[in-house]
Amino acid sequence: MSDDSILKLWQVLNKLSLAILLYDNKNNTYCVNTAAQTLFDLKHCDNLDSTAFNAVTLLSVHNNKHIAIESLFDSKTSANIQLKKQQQSMPLNIALTQLSDSVSMLCLEPLKRDVIELYNFDRVISEISTDLIDIQNDDIDLHINFALKAIGTAFAADRSYLFEFNTDNETITNTHEWVNEGIEPFKQRLQNVPKTELPYFFEVMNATHLFQVNDVLKLPQAANAEKVEFQIQKIQSVLCIGLLFDKELIGFIGCDCVNFKRAWTHIDLIRIKLVGEIIANALKNIDYKKSCN
Repeated sequence: MSDDSILKLWQVLNKLSLAILLYDNKNNTYCVNTAAQTLFDLKHCDNLDSTAFNAVTLLSVHNNKHIAIESLFDSKTSANIQLKKQQQSMPLNIALTQLSDSVSMLCLEPLKRDVIELYNFDRVISEISTDLIDIQNDDIDLHINFALKAIGTAFAADRSYLFEFNTDNETITNTHEWVNEGIEPFKQRLQNVPKTELPYFFEVMNATHLFQVNDVLKLPQAANAEKVEFQIQKIQSVLCIGLLFDKELIGFIGCDCVNFKRAWTHIDLIRIKLVGEIIANALKNIDYKKSCN
């Protein structure tokens, strides 16, 4: 493609709502259209050098390592990157096209929420399973806390937690908890809680190993005790999955939404069940190691 053709193409691209970035590797200069200028918080649109992009941070979604702006024009770079500026974080999909020997074009598109969640969850599962496969007793708390933070973040939840039954099997304890920024923790308050205080919850959990509520205000009258507790914790939506050990319920993990209601989907159920199985297996491994000592 000739320089004149590239110029004519750029006149069209500059009007698109899709963010476009051109790179001339001979002169090491960049041009951006209006959408990309807004995306990168740039004051100018053409003949930019790499320092113009210092206001933003580009990270690999695979390993969270920093990516230089010129590296985006390497065909080996992942199709997904994370752009961070000020307090904002935005996953982007990128598509690279070689326009001439010296000029490359990059299209950048923010990922939709469902795509973001799916990708984030794939990362979560990979990291959780790697960390918990051969877990040692002295680092189980660290890795479970990481798992809860990861799943809470992937679900866009405000709180995630692990409850385990005490040896009497009549009380439960919140052993691990992650809360989002600005969300009140409740772990210390939820120690040695009698199951009789949450009769509806445990009736459902014992029968189905699942407790799914999109709107706590719509719980039945039989769940008045649960509704009161959820309102104390400002919970609007809740999803819990039971943890099984030799077909026996030993506890559960869950996620709460405080700042908004969430209509939990079938995919959400699959995801939290998978994480529950990973954590349950980690607890089984620890129990087995303890019995062998």
